[in-house]
Amino acid sequence: MYAIIRTSGHQEKVVPGEVIVVNRLKNAVGDQVTFVPLVVSKDDGSVITDHKALADNAKVVGTVREHVKGDKVDIYQYRNKTGYRKQAGHRQPLTLVEISEIQVNGETFTSPPPEEKTAEEPKAAEATEAKGKAKGAKAAKSKKTAKAKAAPKKAANKAEEKAEQLSEEG
Repeated sequence: MYAIIRTSGHQEKVVPGEVIVVNRLKNAVGDQVTFVPLVVSKDDGSVITDHKALADNAKVVGTVREHVKGDKVDIYQYRNKTGYRKQAGHRQPLTLVEISEIQVNGETFTSPPPEEKTAEEPKAAEATEAKGKAKGAKAAKSKKTAKAKAAPKKAANKAEEKAEQLSEEG
């Protein structure tokens, strides 16, 4: 399920459990924030877009997590042949909001609980890593032995060729 909300002149698509970045809100860290959704889409495929029904019966609830500043934007103004130069910078104040639930017509939709890994899954992953390392070691060892075996043959062939050349000349 998802909803589209409007905040600070922007529209955001939100899902329960998601953290969104919005323009600075006046709420303190830890406060709950309520948004009125513009569109709500349920998992069964139904979509609610009636603004009057949504304003009365639906809301998106979130929690303010942190107040931060955005990336720096450099501003440089220049006018040709006048010596006019002006430089400034700006960092937009932002708020991180975690969406906790979406309520529609008395139904509450929250994020699913995080899945816990069982004890067997990590052991299986370690076993596959160990197999991969063993295969890599075997491959590296076989490459080294192949190179070591090939090198003397070439040297022996070159020595034989030189001996043949000397015997032909003299």
